[in-house]
Amino acid sequence: MRRLAMLLGVVVPLASAPWVLAAEPPKPMLEGPATTPEQIEADWLRQDEVRRPGQTGLAGRPTTKEDAAGGVDGVKNGKWGFHTENEADPWWQVDLESSMVLDRVLLWNRCELAERNNRLMILVSLDGKTFQKVYQNNGTVFYGHTDKRPLEVKLNGVTARYVRLQLPGTSYFHLDEVEIYAVGDSQKNVALGKPADQSSVSQWSVRHGPPVVQARTYATATVIERGRKLAEALRAMGAKIDADAAALEQAASKFKALPPNAPEAAQREVYFQARWAVRRMALSNPLLNFDTILFVKRAPTMFPHMSDQHYGWWSRPGGGIYLLEGLKSANPRIRCLTADMPEGNFAGPDLSYDGKRVLFAYCRWYPHVSAVRNKLEKEKLPDDSFYHIYEMNLDGGSRRQITRGRYDDFDPRYLPNGEIVFLSTRKGVAIQCGRASAAATEANPVCPDSYVRCGGDAYRPVGVFTLHVMDAQGKNLRPISAFENFEWTPMVGRDGRIFYARWDYIDRFNGPFMSLWSTNPDGTNAQLVYGNFTVRPQCVFEARPVPNSHRMVFTASAHHSITGGSLVLLDRTQGTEFERPLTRLTPEVAFPETEGWDDHYYANPYPLSEQFFLVGWADKRLPPHTICTDDRNPPNAMGVYLYDAFGNLELLHRDPAISSQYPLPVVARERPPVLPNTVVWEGSQEGRFLVQDVYRGLEGIPRGAAKRIRIVAVPPKVQPNMNSPVLGVSAEDPGKFVLGTAPIEADGSACFRVPSGVPVFFQVLDERGLAIQTMRTLTYVMPQQTQACIGCHESRDTAPVYGKAPLAALREPARLTPGPSGSWPLRFDQLVQPVLDKACVSCHKPGSGNKGQSLDLTAAASYQSLISFGGEDLKKKAFERDRSMPGQGTAATSKLYALLTQPGGHEGVQLDAPSLDRLVLWMDTYAHRQGSFSEEQEKELERLRRAWSHLFAGGK
Repeated sequence: MRRLAMLLGVVVPLASAPWVLAAEPPKPMLEGPATTPEQIEADWLRQDEVRRPGQTGLAGRPTTKEDAAGGVDGVKNGKWGFHTENEADPWWQVDLESSMVLDRVLLWNRCELAERNNRLMILVSLDGKTFQKVYQNNGTVFYGHTDKRPLEVKLNGVTARYVRLQLPGTSYFHLDEVEIYAVGDSQKNVALGKPADQSSVSQWSVRHGPPVVQARTYATATVIERGRKLAEALRAMGAKIDADAAALEQAASKFKALPPNAPEAAQREVYFQARWAVRRMALSNPLLNFDTILFVKRAPTMFPHMSDQHYGWWSRPGGGIYLLEGLKSANPRIRCLTADMPEGNFAGPDLSYDGKRVLFAYCRWYPHVSAVRNKLEKEKLPDDSFYHIYEMNLDGGSRRQITRGRYDDFDPRYLPNGEIVFLSTRKGVAIQCGRASAAATEANPVCPDSYVRCGGDAYRPVGVFTLHVMDAQGKNLRPISAFENFEWTPMVGRDGRIFYARWDYIDRFNGPFMSLWSTNPDGTNAQLVYGNFTVRPQCVFEARPVPNSHRMVFTASAHHSITGGSLVLLDRTQGTEFERPLTRLTPEVAFPETEGWDDHYYANPYPLSEQFFLVGWADKRLPPHTICTDDRNPPNAMGVYLYDAFGNLELLHRDPAISSQYPLPVVARERPPVLPNTVVWEGSQEGRFLVQDVYRGLEGIPRGAAKRIRIVAVPPKVQPNMNSPVLGVSAEDPGKFVLGTAPIEADGSACFRVPSGVPVFFQVLDERGLAIQTMRTLTYVMPQQTQACIGCHESRDTAPVYGKAPLAALREPARLTPGPSGSWPLRFDQLVQPVLDKACVSCHKPGSGNKGQSLDLTAAASYQSLISFGGEDLKKKAFERDRSMPGQGTAATSKLYALLTQPGGHEGVQLDAPSLDRLVLWMDTYAHRQGSFSEEQEKELERLRRAWSHLFAGGK
């Protein structure tokens, strides 16, 4: 009943009484057959429509003309009629098919993100080649559908055939509708239905106009080719496939004999004969040494985004935890293990090593929660509307809820020692992550979250989630990551390490860099595995080790959608960056967002070998990054399949009403080794860093040039709105506070103490205090641990030098030398303005009568004046450089530093060393106005500076 109501868009009230778990839930409910022959054959035909054998990348994408037609189709609904890619100077135009004397243009804007078009230009042309600008909007935001007041632009009788709309700069371009009226007829829209075009298409582009009907063609040749490759591989594995291989060859002979004009029925018969032969071979695979698969039925999130998809408030209802039994039999069937649970959303299962228990995340669905305008008031939301972690037996035995509180806990994984690693928004606003910060979330169910820096608000808070560990009863909770930003899709490797993705955008562009990392289960030894500089693919999600191989499989996913995309094998022995370590298992699917958007996608790979996988496959496009209705984000896009590296894709189960995904074989698996827990949570909350040789990785920097290492810490963002408060030159700057500096020994080594659980990055400084190179990621230490590295930006495959101890390791770890006032946290008005007031303002102020009065360095204007100096030199240098190159530090290459250090000084003024150091520190930490996100956080940082005084030179 509720499923039918959901699909019809009817809201059915939920019972108001709280749900109480039964001590002994009912046995799994038998639902019915997993597949039917008719469903399998229909699925093959659907695959041929969207997988498009022989094509790669942009298969099935609408043309620019097809999408552009939506701007003149007469439909005005406040959505987008066309949508370009994010690009430089995007445009859309219409051909009126003859020259006309034009009176006016009406522009109906997309109601969401309407401000993108506030500098829109109108250009006209007679020949479609040479355009003349006749209008540019002054920055006013306009709408149309909501207020019935489209932007009206008078053209005053200009003659044109082509009318082009264009945005200056880099952006997406989208409008709802364009109307054009000629002089003499104020009622006729001369643009309606006329040919249109645009500069590009995007994920959100669609075909407008009647569909093109084509005669069906059968991909028989491709089926035979893939089947022969499968047969060869299975024979090498000892599979008994002779009869099915012979049936495939019989079909091949019939296909070869078919005349070009053979009846459709004859083509269809041969096609299905080949298909069924290949399917029988695929299910004869010796690696299918199990007969039951666990999977999840669920509707994907209503807000597609790599982060938002994991919040309970965007969930959609339906589904549950299921078993597919009799996988290789003639009549496989499915059973639901959660039929008694209130309707909600299920995700992220994991099976115990003995194959008898399952962990999963679940949130109850409440119709009103997604529409709540202020989700920051978590206490007003139901506790079970957040994802919590559950465990149950596969035999239908007891089920229990493990986590509680208004935090999203999800993606649980069994650890070899019996504990559970999972992702959680419990990180919160603590500057120092540790057992105390985790315990606070157990004592208080509504501790505030921390947030992403590049977007969100109270209606769409994007709370940060990171790795946590707890025991099997949900106790002894602690964070095993102090990372400032998001982490995703943990998986336990065969060596006992945890592999996961994390989002590194410290002072660089936020789009890519969801790279693959690993850590020990106690949180020590966090290190990059792949992709710190790689931009294609954007997201390395769902990485799993391949059995009997050193390779891993992962889903190359998109930033602005749900998890899904192309499947890839990663060979870490071939490097840590770019394409060389990658083998594309699904080359017909582009890396989404960075290479294009296809009409289908894969997800949830479970490797049986380097060639055979259980997967989820969707025959729809990845949904766009906006709150989606069923037409743009179908609840039933995905099914569960058996896939091989030769391209064969065999349906195991697909529910017509709701997606099926996360396939896991129900079979005992080898338990990885238990890695020792070396973290000492009791006592002093500090640790040490040891850098063996900073010069390893600093190509071109002579030995002796590096003198000190600066340690910069990054606090969490404490409110969800982008650029609130304004920290620096971009809308998404990280907060910063400078812990201090430590000496670099003659051999390039350094060792120093830092507070544990605080994310930091390092800068190598020369004798003038200038940054030689800066990290573009974060690191941290666990309590009483030493984290060591080989050098600075050295190759990840570099081995440490043995036989000679680094000089820094032969003495006690250095205490830090703190920076000047205004560096902890960063405060321009305390760090830089005193220097300006002392040495510069007398000349650089309005009305001074000096030539420097045009560069206003008084307190009200100095920040903007300095970052704009020299053609916005600092503004250009201080953000979104994906790499830090040795010797190319911000201050060292700046026009401001060159001016201040020229022989004789600037206009006879020479800054003393402490004053110049202040300006250099400000520039090299990327020109912040301030480094904290609230007054409360600034006070907390000041308190911590006092509490951590023992870490500093001269401290107790």
